[in-house]
Amino acid sequence: MTLTDDRQRESGSGASPRQLADGFIHIRVGGTPEEMGAQHGELLRAEIQEMVVALRHHVLDGQPGFNGLGLRIGTGLTAGLMERRIDPRFKSEMKALARASDVPYADILLLNCVDDVLANLYQLGAMFGRLGCSAYAVMGTRTASGELLCGRNLDYFVPSAAGEDPWAATNHMKQQVVCVDYQPKDAYSFVSVGWPGFVGVATGMSSAGIALGSLTVSTRRNWPFATPATFLYRDVLERADGLEEAVSVLRRGSRTQANNVLIGSGGEQRACVVEFTPWRIVVREAADNWIAATNHFVDPSMARYNSGGVPFGSSERSERLGELCCGPAVGPAGARDFLVDTVLRRPDANDYCAVQNPCTIYSVMFEPSQGTLSVRVGDTPDRTFVEVPVA
Repeated sequence: MTLTDDRQRESGSGASPRQLADGFIHIRVGGTPEEMGAQHGELLRAEIQEMVVALRHHVLDGQPGFNGLGLRIGTGLTAGLMERRIDPRFKSEMKALARASDVPYADILLLNCVDDVLANLYQLGAMFGRLGCSAYAVMGTRTASGELLCGRNLDYFVPSAAGEDPWAATNHMKQQVVCVDYQPKDAYSFVSVGWPGFVGVATGMSSAGIALGSLTVSTRRNWPFATPATFLYRDVLERADGLEEAVSVLRRGSRTQANNVLIGSGGEQRACVVEFTPWRIVVREAADNWIAATNHFVDPSMARYNSGGVPFGSSERSERLGELCCGPAVGPAGARDFLVDTVLRRPDANDYCAVQNPCTIYSVMFEPSQGTLSVRVGDTPDRTFVEVPVA
């Protein structure tokens, strides 16, 4: 499926900076941080305002009693601590975005830090079923062309405000997916899959052929005096031209929480998974031309930091990805099929043990050598993958 114009330029020629796809909006921004923030805010003003209302309603104001009070106080204080460690260029972009969309800067800041904030408010954050996600990479003999193919599902569950449909907040996230084509001044262009007002990166690919997908890992010790992970990942896409530099960006950065990060390099036809906490970082290399990650550490030196052991659903999804990756060599269509797989391996498995499950917000398959990624939104079963080029 292709993109279609949603809003034509007021003057001049060329493709519209805002287009509609099957279930998501695609926008293009470029220039300085301030210019990109202003363009983002103008193109998605209504959607950003709606996203902020939902964040306030479901997360801040919708939780009752002391838990709700704790969230309101804790999220503001923790986001403020993290803001000090955000690169000034990203803060300038968020401030311009806030002005252009007519929403408070504090709300845009929290929107961009919320996963890291909840990870650091461990007891309160445990109310939010943040754990999900699956990612894989196949290459060499595992693909029909020998080229690297990577994929990821972003799974997330946000409890709705008290008394409402438990899936209302999560469904809102599925219905607000945005693909942003960034063309920054003096940095690599890249495409990020996220939400209105979100300037960090959880999923993306750069014009240098670096593909990235992050996955949360639950640990009991995190660190709020650091940079929210999504800003580190954006730095990877803007700066790195290979795996070594991508990993170096993560090593140099200060880190707030534990994550697995799948990184693929089209130029090298390689992929790895970086497993890290705020204090430790390990690179897990592909073996037998494939690698996969879910929501637990696999490297023996990191496994003891999994909070409460390995979650059952994470283990099952990891095992299923291994089965898929070790099957017959695949092309792009076959690699996309991995992401919509619903097979349950065991009779005691539940829906959340499947690669595609009720918490899947979106699926993305990367073709780094071809400079394209394909996006499928998880709000309805009839959605298709839409190919998005990386400038």
